[in-house]
Amino acid sequence: MNLRTLMRSWPRLRRDTRGVAALEFALLVPVVIIIYAGGFEIAQAATVYRKLTDTTVQLANVTTQYTTVTKADITTVSSASSEIMAPYPTGSLTVTVSGVVTDASNKATVQWSEKYPSGTPLAVNSNVAMPTGFSTASSFYILVQSTYTFTPTIGSAFVSSIPMTNQIFMVPRQSSAIPCTNCP
Repeated sequence: MNLRTLMRSWPRLRRDTRGVAALEFALLVPVVIIIYAGGFEIAQAATVYRKLTDTTVQLANVTTQYTTVTKADITTVSSASSEIMAPYPTGSLTVTVSGVVTDASNKATVQWSEKYPSGTPLAVNSNVAMPTGFSTASSFYILVQSTYTFTPTIGSAFVSSIPMTNQIFMVPRQSSAIPCTNCP
């Protein structure tokens, strides 16, 4: 087809609307798929973070019902995290359960600490930042800290893993303190 033929048929081609819907569909489908996949990943990440929060709260809730704990008790309580996090994998989940005491000047320090499934717990006698207005002088608290690395299912080629953390302080329910008999 030469230029002269193309110029003569140009007005007819401009008026021809066949295929416009197919063209619009072809242009919009990739955008809709990306929005759907992004929404799916955001919903997944929010669900995993909610599960992480539930895990943190439930482990603290169970631990505060003890009057004394052992390292084995902490391991047993922490191992329930895989059931709470289900159906999500728990390979990247770590939980640290610590006993925290405040002195007369309301300075909080770690009395004992255990990490699950493995790793380095908080150092004994290290300082802990308490939530503003929460702590009381000369008191005991259970601190549960959890971390999880969320890896997107669909968007892992575009978005790297997302680190998530959570923590909660709770007051013992059955006693004024919860000592750990064989914890560091």
